[in-house]
Amino acid sequence: MRKLPTVFISEPIHPVGMEMLKGLVNIVVAPDTRRETAFALLPDADVAILRATTRFDKEMISKGTRLKAIVRTGIGVDNVDLRAAGESGIYVCNTPGTNTDTVAEHVVAMVLALSKQVIFMDEAVRTQRWQERFSPDQRDIQNKKIGIVGLGKTGHATARLCKALGMEVLAYDPFLTHDDEAIPMTSDLNDLFRESDFITLHCPSTPLTHRLIGSAYLGLMKKEAFLINASRGELVDEAALVHALKEKRIAGAALDVFDNEPPSKDNPLLHLSNVILSPHVAGSTRESNERIAIAAVRAALDTLDGKVPQHICNLEYLPVDHKEKVLHA
Repeated sequence: MRKLPTVFISEPIHPVGMEMLKGLVNIVVAPDTRRETAFALLPDADVAILRATTRFDKEMISKGTRLKAIVRTGIGVDNVDLRAAGESGIYVCNTPGTNTDTVAEHVVAMVLALSKQVIFMDEAVRTQRWQERFSPDQRDIQNKKIGIVGLGKTGHATARLCKALGMEVLAYDPFLTHDDEAIPMTSDLNDLFRESDFITLHCPSTPLTHRLIGSAYLGLMKKEAFLINASRGELVDEAALVHALKEKRIAGAALDVFDNEPPSKDNPLLHLSNVILSPHVAGSTRESNERIAIAAVRAALDTLDGKVPQHICNLEYLPVDHKEKVLHA
């Protein structure tokens, strides 16, 4: 009897994806996200489906001696050493487009929650502070300007939704080779931070963007402006943001991602009243999780069938024979 290949799954995926795998592979779902758990389970895996928490660095990848592909749910692959995987002949794939609108909707929800003070007004009612209904802090978002840092698919989706709500949009993306006629752009990030009432980040985590948003850019923001980050925690200097929030240098922030996840219980952000926090869920809904799981499983099964999976992220590091196979697929 033919031995089934093994698919290692770092954290549970949508049941639809699990059903697609049944009978075709040996499914191994890690019981927890501890590093030593992945270390113990990886040697038997032919493909790994990886979510956000587990980090596949060079040492981890070396344990996966049978790995043919690492499939990252979502778009970010910053928790995978692309070079180490490529040099080992392992494809690294992601699932772009599966939660683009989902993240954009989350950002808009945060814009509304911040401007309408939803969380804070809820707390006021629960703590018998009915007089907060006269607070001057609530505001409209019509005709307010949202600055979008990074105009990829998610940035575009966010711009579309914000324009539909009557907001002005200003975008910055140094890697765009042409202006988007539908979205006003600036070549100066300083201007975006000075002019915007809301700023939302949609950049990958790279050495160039690591702690990009620090005291210098925060210091340019309007006192009544808000920062939203549903991209990657490493983009923001958290200490500088905490200082700006404590000093009321900016009006507030909404954060779905953090420098360290989950944040420690003594992280000052957890104790500030002018910040809304969520546990890295901007891209996760019932619908998006299903789309992500289907795309990830398809990439895994294609790889195991000897096909070239879609959306390879480490092409430049793959051996020549793998590159040729990709180019001729």
